[in-house]
Amino acid sequence: MEAIVLYLVGLFVLFIVIQVAVTKGINNSIIGEMFEKQYGKRDKGKGISELLEKEYGQTEDDDKI
Repeated sequence: MEAIVLYLVGLFVLFIVIQVAVTKGINNSIIGEMFEKQYGKRDKGKGISELLEKEYGQTEDDDKI
């Protein structure tokens, strides 16, 4: 039982480490800096639909209504 709990905790810690490493790697890369200059800082509260609406004015869901 203890082995399963330690395994799950280890997977969670590994997930957090990989997520932080990838995020920092993308943000500090040349492409990440280029996107930040072009689009500004990303708001964590916004989803893909809000970003598409900001960029293109409307989303595909607006056409269906």
